[in-house]
Amino acid sequence: MNRNYWIAIAVAALVVGVLLGYGIWGPDAGRVPEMEKELKAAQAELEKSKKDVADLKGNLGEITNQKLNLEKENADLKEALQKASKRKGR
Repeated sequence: MNRNYWIAIAVAALVVGVLLGYGIWGPDAGRVPEMEKELKAAQAELEKSKKDVADLKGNLGEITNQKLNLEKENADLKEALQKASKRKGR
C-alpha cells in the first residue's frame, strides 16, 4: 500500500504540473517564433504565385483573342485578294 500511495502522489503531481504549465503559458507556448515567420513568408509567396498565375491566365486569354482576330483578318484579306484577282481576270 505504501508503494501505491507514492505512485498516486507522483501521478497527481504530474497532472497538476501539466495543468499549471498550460495555465501559465497557454496554447501559444508550443509555437516556435521561427516557424511562424517561415509560415508567414510561405503564405505570402503562395499568394504572390496565385496572383501571378491569374495574371498569366488573363494574358493568355488576351493573346488567344488577338490570335483569333488575326486569323479572321488573314482569312478576310485572302478572300479580298481572291476577289480582286478574279476581277482583274475579267
